[in-house]
This record gives sequence, C-alpha cells and structure tokens, in this order.
Amino acid sequence: MKVSIQTLGCKVNFAEMAELGDRLARAGFTVSDGDEQADICVINSCTVTAQADRKLRTMVHGLRRRHPQAQLILTGCHVDNPNPRVSAVPSVDVAFTNNRKGEIFDYLTSTFSPAAGTRGSTTFARSRFFLKVQDGCNHRCTYCIVWRTRGVSQSQDETALIERAQQAVADGYGEIVLTGVDLGAFGRDRGNAFAPFVGRLLAAIAPARLRLSSINANDFTPELVELAASPRFCRHLHIPLQSGSDRVLKRMGRLYRRRDYLDLIAALRTHSPDIALTTDVIVGFPGETDADFADTQAVAADAGLTGMHVFRYSPRAGTAAPRLGLPVDDPVSRDRSHRLQAQADTQRQAYETRFIGRDLEAIWDRRLPSRVRGLTDNYITVYAPERGQTLGTIAHVRPLARSGDGLLCA
Repeated sequence: MKVSIQTLGCKVNFAEMAELGDRLARAGFTVSDGDEQADICVINSCTVTAQADRKLRTMVHGLRRRHPQAQLILTGCHVDNPNPRVSAVPSVDVAFTNNRKGEIFDYLTSTFSPAAGTRGSTTFARSRFFLKVQDGCNHRCTYCIVWRTRGVSQSQDETALIERAQQAVADGYGEIVLTGVDLGAFGRDRGNAFAPFVGRLLAAIAPARLRLSSINANDFTPELVELAASPRFCRHLHIPLQSGSDRVLKRMGRLYRRRDYLDLIAALRTHSPDIALTTDVIVGFPGETDADFADTQAVAADAGLTGMHVFRYSPRAGTAAPRLGLPVDDPVSRDRSHRLQAQADTQRQAYETRFIGRDLEAIWDRRLPSRVRGLTDNYITVYAPERGQTLGTIAHVRPLARSGDGLLCA
C-alpha cells in the first residue's frame, strides 16, 4: 500500500508529516513524497496567503486527475480557515482539522492494510530530523490567520522531546531541527523559558548539530544569543522581519521595532561573525508607502541578511489588516517584490562567495543524477560529485566555485 505525503507551507507541517510517514512505514506502508502509483495521498496544507490556497487547489486537482481511485486526505491550516469559501475543497475524500491531525494514522491503519508480509519503508525526511516542540500562537498579528487555524500556544513535554531527539541521533540523523508555530514561546505555557531547554537539548544530542527553524526577534534573550555561538549550534537563524518600517510594524501588530531588530543582529554577529541570517518580508501591506518600503530595503542591507522569503500581502478573512485599508496597488506591490527579491539574491550570493576555499560542515540531503546536494551549518547549499555518500551524514567540504543556487565542491 503506497502512501504519498505532500507538504505545503512551514517546517512545522513538514515535521508533522515526517512523524506520520515514519509511523506508517513501521506499520508496513510504503511512504514517499512523490505520487507515482499512490493508493493514498495525504496533503498537509497552508493558508497563510491566497497563493498558498491556489497552490493547494492545483495540487489536489492534479492528484485527483492522475490518481482517480486514490484516497485523498486533506489536513492542515487550510482546513481550519474560518472562511468556508476557502476551506472547502470538494475533490478530497476526507479532511482532518489541525487538532485531529494525529488521528490520520489511526484512520489509515484501520481503513487500509498493507499486503501481508510487506515491509514498510519511507523516503520522506531522510537527512535531517524535524522535531516539533510547540504548536499554536497567542499573538494577533493583523495580517495573520494562523492563530485561528492553530489555536493557542502549547508546548510539548521537555523530557519526551529530548528522548525523541536522542533516538533520532541514535537512528543516524546528524542534525535536529526544532520547529514550532511560535518557537520562541516554547515553555511559556508551562512557566519555563526557551533558552534553557535549547541548552539542555544541545548537550543531550551530541555529536549531532542543532538548528532552529524560525524565531521572532522579540523572543531572543541574552542567554539564547550566547547559545547561538555554541559548537554544534548551526550558524544560521531565521528571524522574521516582515517590514523595516516602524509605522508598518506597529500596524502589523509586531512586537519589535527596526532598532530592536538591528541591535539583535549586531549582538548575534558579535558572538558569531559568520552567522547566516534569513528572514520573511511582506510587501504591499495596507498603507505601505515608498518610504516604508525603502526602510525595509535599508534594514535588509544594514543587517546583511543572507536570504529573504518575500511575500506580497494577501488579505485573509478573519484578520484585522483588511480594516486598515486597501492593499498597495498590484503593479506597485509586484514591483517591490521583484526589487526586494533581487536584493536578496545579491546579498545571498555575496555571503556565499565569502566561503569559497574555506572548510565547511555539510549534511548530505539529496541524491541527484550525477551529484549529491548538501546543506552547510550556515545554510549554504553545496553540491559534490556522486561518490556513494550516505544521506544524513555530515562531511567536511571545501567549496571551489559558485554553482547556480549554491557552491560547488570537489
């Protein structure tokens, strides 16, 4: 029985589906992220933008067309979107809300059975282990629907998380990636703090390395800034900016300002000069002026950001932002998006070029036709000739030249 798992959106979604895939494989299913000859298709959705909604519908219609007899199961934030015109996807057979996502395994194992004697397998998430430690969000950013689709912030048990991470290392994973909808809020609902947990986890998973998926600027403490420079803590942090304009940040409901963000970046670089810093930015937010956009470009340049996910603002029913006015005209927001993405590409390439001829630590994560792809601890994609490298293992590499979206190693 072949199960295809398709994941859209954030690394939390990926972590959830990696866990499901692992459980299904142990139960005898054949699991992959492809959809060739799939008997069952599980789609974990995103609804953060209108584009995410369109991408989901295109994916579902394509799967139904290619696999008319397959069971299509939809879950994720799209299902929980409070706007019924958005959340309804008639092509699927069954849908699970986020708070019932854990029931998908029971549904599949009780409804379908792999052939007798079949040994399960999975090609889903073979290189890095994504550990979901927290779900939900208590913030009310005016553009965001996620607090409605994911509910209030809830942290998982620290002891169980450390044990799960240690088991992943014992299984051969060389990197643990912490994920959460509002990762920096981990422990707050239990009266604990995030940084001490990170320190304990880092010590517990040796010799594997640790990476944080995404964390807000206002969640950094001096202890976490120091931890970011620790051995085996990946020299990469993803810290959402959203806007470099204090006026827009206030309208967005963000809990930091331009100076807070830049001061944090300076502190991180004091402890770890070569750290890679990536971000999310929204352009075209209601009321964003040319001056506001120029502020965003300036912060991105001053912070030396090494990568940006640029999103055009998308109104979401159930959020406060539509009451702030109309979005920026489409041609203007599209132009700003293109300009900011071009700036992001230039800054990324300049950062990557600094590491040509320098020793880096990479984990191999994908096998290509004639070479393997890896990810360095400072978030640079590297490629090397195929020599039978084992996916998920850490290697020391020395980049020699640029190669499209990354660096080429010998």
